[in-house]
Amino acid sequence: MANSGGADRRGQEEESFLYFAYGSNLLKERIHLRNPSAEFYCVARLQDFKLDFGNSQGKISETWHGGIATIFESPGDEVWGVVWKMHKSNLSSLDKSFAWVQKRMVCHWSIKRS
Repeated sequence: MANSGGADRRGQEEESFLYFAYGSNLLKERIHLRNPSAEFYCVARLQDFKLDFGNSQGKISETWHGGIATIFESPGDEVWGVVWKMHKSNLSSLDKSFAWVQKRMVCHWSIKRS
């Protein structure tokens, strides 16, 4: 009997995760520098958060000598970005890129089509 591919897709899903990107990680060429498995998934809005540049530690980018894009909770605001589907092997490179972030955020989400 032929394999429908369902088991293969489930295995791939278990090995991947969705990553909400904002700032410079919106750019495909930028995200692929350290995360080559990233595939565009969708445009997304993160409700009750606000985009800012800089962080509580005052860290700036050594590359462009300016504030690093960050988000923080802010009721009533929203941040637009994109969602990348990535292989779990890229988690460590994301952790290195965001070493200054105090905690990883897990957000519950749903896709709404208009």
